[in-house]
Formats: sequence, C-alpha cells, structure tokens
Amino acid sequence: MNLEQLKEIIRLFEESSLTALDIQAEGERFRLRRDPAWKTQPSALQADSASAQPQAPPAVEGPDFNRIIEVKSPVVGIFYEAPEPGGNPFVQVGDQVRKGDVLCLIEVMKQVTEVTAPQDGQVADICMANGSVVEFGQTLIKLY
Repeated sequence: MNLEQLKEIIRLFEESSLTALDIQAEGERFRLRRDPAWKTQPSALQADSASAQPQAPPAVEGPDFNRIIEVKSPVVGIFYEAPEPGGNPFVQVGDQVRKGDVLCLIEVMKQVTEVTAPQDGQVADICMANGSVVEFGQTLIKLY
C-alpha cells in the first residue's frame, strides 16, 4: 500500500462515523482508532443553544490501552504463530489467554522457544507476521 492510498483511507475514516478500522493488505496491517467520545462533543451550534444537554459518553468495550502488556521476544529468531506450517495459530486477536498459555514460537538454529502469556488477559494485537525475523526484546504480542 503506498502513501497516497493510506492518506485516502485516513481521509475517508475521518469523514465517516466509524470509531475503529483495521486493514490488512499486502502483508501490512493498519489500525485506526478514534476516541469513542468524539461524537458526544458539542458542536459550536449546540454550545450556543440553550436546550443543549450534556450527553454521557457511550459505554466503551475493548482494551484499556493504559494496561497493555507487551510480550517481548526472549531471543533473536523466527516468529511462528502456529505449532506447524499451515496449522491453527496459537492465539488470534480477541482470544482470552491464561498465564502460561503458549502464544507463539521463536526458532533459532533449530531450537524452539515457546513464548507464554505472563498473565491472564486478552490478545489486543499480534505485532509480527508469521515467519518474520524478530530481535531480542522486540514486542511480539500485546495483551490487556
């Protein structure tokens, strides 16, 4: 996806009433989020109106980004999302995980390291593509 396409997607998102948009194209992933309270902000016209009533923001479901836990790679190697090629991934965005559940594998020189959940939570994001090279300390998966 080139810069012009990305700018057009952002422009369309800003003009829409969407609060979130996830795009995966050509091996790249983009996530746009808007503050859920953006619709409830009074416009200039409403602010001048005597009948304007403050509105409570809608209930927000989803991750508390102040509590995100970044699961980082313990070694340099190759990231694998599944136990074997073509297999089902260990986790997907939105999955609930328990402390100790396997999230992914990192292979280095035929040695496989299981990366496990450090605590109970829900998968907020998978930051790596299957088969990609990861560095020591690089964020692999985000939990909340």
